[in-house]
Amino acid sequence: MNSLSFVWAGKTSLATELSKPLKGISIEFEPHGWPMFTTLWRQDGTGLRLYSQMHDVAERREVGVLQFEYVSSPKDNETTVDLASAFSRQVTACKLVIKESGVSAESGVVLEGDEGTK
Repeated sequence: MNSLSFVWAGKTSLATELSKPLKGISIEFEPHGWPMFTTLWRQDGTGLRLYSQMHDVAERREVGVLQFEYVSSPKDNETTVDLASAFSRQVTACKLVIKESGVSAESGVVLEGDEGTK
C-alpha cells in the first residue's frame, strides 16, 4: 500500500507542535465561501497553519493530505475565534488516516483539550 504523509518542515516534531496549548483558531475562506486555510493560534502569538494538498489516487478519485507551516500573524481576511480554556493547557492530537484505492493518506487531526473537550 502506498502512503501519503503529513507535510511538515519544522525543526521540532509535528506531534510536539500540535500538543502545544492553544488560544484561538482562524479560518481563511476562498471567494466562493469554502475554507482555504485554518490556523491554530498559540498563547505566544504564533500560529500553525493547516491546509490540504490534493493527490490523485485513482481515476476520478483524489484524497487530501494536510500540510502544516508556521505563521506569525493572521491575514486581514481571516475569521478568528477564541477557543475554550480546555485548550489552554496540554493538547492531545490524534491523526486521521484515509485508505482509498490502495493508498493510505494522513488527511486530518482531532485535537482534544482537558476533560476530553474536542
